[in-house]
Amino acid sequence: MITSAHPARVIHNGVTALTGANKATSSEVFVLSMAARFDTPKRQDILIQALTYLPENLPIVCHFLGDGPSIEACKTLTHQLNLDGKVNFYGVVDNVQKYYSQSDVGVLISDYEALPISLVEALAQGLPIIVSNVGGIQELIDHNGFLVTNDARQIAEKILTLYQSKKIAEVKTNSYQMYQRHYTEHEMLEQTQAYYLRCLA
Repeated sequence: MITSAHPARVIHNGVTALTGANKATSSEVFVLSMAARFDTPKRQDILIQALTYLPENLPIVCHFLGDGPSIEACKTLTHQLNLDGKVNFYGVVDNVQKYYSQSDVGVLISDYEALPISLVEALAQGLPIIVSNVGGIQELIDHNGFLVTNDARQIAEKILTLYQSKKIAEVKTNSYQMYQRHYTEHEMLEQTQAYYLRCLA
């Protein structure tokens, strides 16, 4: 029972960072990755549309990780917009961080969210993030990316900003430091144990 003696406390989900699989710095392709089920409330369709507002010669590709009922509609949209060469659908994957480690930006466009574990995994790989300004996602942004409305033009603008940024290394460092401060598995377990002990006292 939540009482003044035993108040509720938020303990963030934590993850263990995958190590030893960093993206080759010499790669000329700028990789966006969105890990999410193809279903409500996720909006992969808006991210696909955003790619049409980027210069055609920009070496940017978007990787979608996940499956679900709306994936075929997103594949059709990709084809209709002539983006087959810029979008890859990987389906269900066994280790999201492995794909994030080969990416430059983590993206999550949604109509609503709590605080997605997929974004915590992006932070664990030191990725800048571009995310919908919904739910608790604001907690994950601190000079390490952008909050956006679900507007394709605005999303494209932020993608281009990161692509052209001369401070991208600093932004990546900010993401990883946020992960280390708040979202490691060790921190989650330590806080959980401490709170159990307090409740039992």
